[in-house]
Amino acid sequence: MTQMQYRWIGGAILAVSLCAFGGSMWGMSQRLDEFRTDEPLDPNYFIPLGEEAFPYLRRDVVIETRPDAAPPVVSISYGDETEVIPIVGRDVPELGGLDRHLDWLRVLLLAGEQGKQANRNRLLEEPAPGSQLVVVARGGAPGFDPETWGTAHYKDWVYTFLVLEPDGSITRFNKTYRELSKSPHTWEFATAMTVTPSLHTPAMRSSSPISYPNYSPVRDAFGSMGWTWPVAGFSMLGCVIGTMVFAGSFVSRGFEEDDEL
Repeated sequence: MTQMQYRWIGGAILAVSLCAFGGSMWGMSQRLDEFRTDEPLDPNYFIPLGEEAFPYLRRDVVIETRPDAAPPVVSISYGDETEVIPIVGRDVPELGGLDRHLDWLRVLLLAGEQGKQANRNRLLEEPAPGSQLVVVARGGAPGFDPETWGTAHYKDWVYTFLVLEPDGSITRFNKTYRELSKSPHTWEFATAMTVTPSLHTPAMRSSSPISYPNYSPVRDAFGSMGWTWPVAGFSMLGCVIGTMVFAGSFVSRGFEEDDEL
């Protein structure tokens, strides 16, 4: 084949591949836009509270650590109701306030629709759409020694949630890490990650090329792309091949002729 024929072939491969790449990328963007519209990302912005006593919606919230109880507990009182959570994580009294339980228990004021524009003091005085005050605590996997296998089986960790309702009641429920990971855009998931060691958070685990396809938001996003992402990959490969063939057609054969002489 002549250099001109190689040039035409390389140019044709490059042109077709560029068209396929452009079309697949456009299709991919449309599919991802539809996917994000159907499953919007909710930042679930929240404000951490470190005080052991403060008013919320004209009722007193008192959080007391009772290390002498059997077992040691953290007591949460709101209005006329009281809930207790066993201390299963580290308790460092020297840190003071709620910081002593920072690695396993948090009190968070969810901003709701106001997001980052929310005013902390105003939310404590009157509710806003979507705002709420929650306590989240992380416990080990049940049935295992909390100092050994209870810590290792992180997918079975049990998270306790307390929602301090505007009517003065406290709603309590539990969820495991496994259950929470199936709904990564919820406020429950977002708050639970604040008391989860960074090694076990999806952000850390998904940073590994080996593990990130198992992170459901990434897996679902890939699935929504359909045919577009493999076509984009192959068309990019075609662009590389076409460019090499096209550029190679300009290489002179003078050196080979000199060698023959």
